[in-house]
Amino acid sequence: MGILLFSFNAIAPMLFTVALGWFISRRGHIKEQDITFLNRLTFRYLLAFHIFNSTLSIDYYAEFNPRLILLCSVSIFLTMIVFWLFFAATIKDRARRCIFIVSSFRSNNIIYALPLATNLFGQAGLKAAAMLVPVTIILFNFFTVIVMVYHSQPEKGSGDSGDWGMKTALKRTLIDILKNPLIIGSVLGIICSLLHIKLPAFLRSGINSVASTGTPISLVLLGAQVDFKKLSQDIKSALGACLLRLVIVPGILIPIMVLAGFRGPDLGALMVAFAAPCAVTNLVMARNYNIDPPFAAQTVYLSTVLSMVTMFVAISLLRYLGLF
Repeated sequence: MGILLFSFNAIAPMLFTVALGWFISRRGHIKEQDITFLNRLTFRYLLAFHIFNSTLSIDYYAEFNPRLILLCSVSIFLTMIVFWLFFAATIKDRARRCIFIVSSFRSNNIIYALPLATNLFGQAGLKAAAMLVPVTIILFNFFTVIVMVYHSQPEKGSGDSGDWGMKTALKRTLIDILKNPLIIGSVLGIICSLLHIKLPAFLRSGINSVASTGTPISLVLLGAQVDFKKLSQDIKSALGACLLRLVIVPGILIPIMVLAGFRGPDLGALMVAFAAPCAVTNLVMARNYNIDPPFAAQTVYLSTVLSMVTMFVAISLLRYLGLF
């Protein structure tokens, strides 16, 4: 019973916040244009302040963990390669194949990591998760662009235009990463921590206030975007992508992380990075590259709902095994 209560206390606050967003949206109190505006506000400012505040609290001289970052990076890369090869041989439809590949390695880590890690391990969990945020932002964006640009080209004869398209997309992605508010917040937080810069009390208090709004609002907006009516289309394929994202990938990677010696907050940060649902930005990028946006939307909506169950099971199991 204690294990189940531990898992419930970790998941329930997130479930409540996401459900609140869905309820508000269904009541018509928040419109699509409101969601677009609030997503932009949250991404550019609220989450950026939250990331800055989280990275600022890390003592990198004492707490920096290169093994954690290396394992996370290698796992993302190998997951992309392995499932790209697998689905290239098993799925003929290029757009559908692309969504499956992206779903295998890209999770909604930015929104899930910080609140769930905090619920599990407090400040220690927050620090471990915050350390991985810059890594996942950069790798998720780069690899997703590579996969989507490749699959948006014709099967044959793309020629120089395809090569130029890839180069242009990667260059644009690099610029976007450098301008990404979350990356900027991470870098500024790391610099302030490394240089032991002490912010004035009034400024630190103000940043804390703004930062505390980032994850609750992002979770409310996540729930507001869930549309169950769109889940009736091709539900079997969507379930397959969700099974890959929520069960197969973490089922392979988490035991490897345990064998590598990770426990507690570090294991929790890695678990969230690889067991979180499909990223909302998968849908945004699928629309940009015209790669089956309806199917991408289904995988995001369905995985968001199912993740509450799979996360609960994963946390309970790791707690039962004494790894949390």
